[in-house]
Amino acid sequence: MTGSITAAFLRGRVAQGCGRFSTADLRDDANAVATIRAAYEAGVRVFDTARAYATVDDDLHNEHLLAGALRGREGAVIMTKGGHFRTGPTTWAVENTPDRLRRDVDASLRSLNRERLDLYYLHRADEGGDLEEAFGALDDLRREGKIGAIGISNASVAQIEAARSSCRLTAVQNRLVAGDATSELRCAEHLGLAFFAFSPLGGPAHARDLPARLPALAALARERGVGAHRLALRGMLANSEALSVIVGMGSPSRAADGAAAQTEYWDAACAAAWASDTARADSARGGLTDATAT
Repeated sequence: MTGSITAAFLRGRVAQGCGRFSTADLRDDANAVATIRAAYEAGVRVFDTARAYATVDDDLHNEHLLAGALRGREGAVIMTKGGHFRTGPTTWAVENTPDRLRRDVDASLRSLNRERLDLYYLHRADEGGDLEEAFGALDDLRREGKIGAIGISNASVAQIEAARSSCRLTAVQNRLVAGDATSELRCAEHLGLAFFAFSPLGGPAHARDLPARLPALAALARERGVGAHRLALRGMLANSEALSVIVGMGSPSRAADGAAAQTEYWDAACAAAWASDTARADSARGGLTDATAT
């Protein structure tokens, strides 16, 4: 991707989440490549990966996979992350030192075969680490031309504000499920940042429960012959100017269906169903909740 990556450019997107292509117990690289390419053909232009999305024997597996799948496809924006990395079959570590972040950025540049990383996130804050120093280092890398834009992931409001005070921050990536709202999302909206919601359908274990969580919207989807998941994603995009969603679309057919959420029809009936469902959920939990980072 050439040109400047801005918060405005990053809003209202369905992004392909690629992590499970490397971290799932059963992997199928051919299916992963086919899915990434199907998402691109269906109009997806943002793809999410990370240093931590690795196999035990290849610590850059996901970035290598994505680079190969998108080779020759113009306009694809790749979001990647550093400071968090796999150390064994079931273990990961966090290190946010400037030296570690610089090494991670250089490794990602090589594995993605790019001269500049479109959007680079601090994946997870190092407990006890110096967050301002970490983002100062990322800002140095941005000025050197190695990073186009900077983000923070799995972040609290305090961490978002600290990052913004230390660098030119563009994006936040946190867990946010359809129908919910968090103080971190409101913070991003207030600060003019892009917010990427991961696990927007609740993750693989809870996606099937979505019709029960959003019954009015699910009923409307059935009336219109549209998938409830697609309409829920569209509802998220319609109800926050900051928001985009990261969806782990696991097959070519699911990639095409997920991509369609970017342009799915949304009208007053949809808005009323969404308002009914979210008001009920908000009342049940007593107001805004803080999402749990994963």
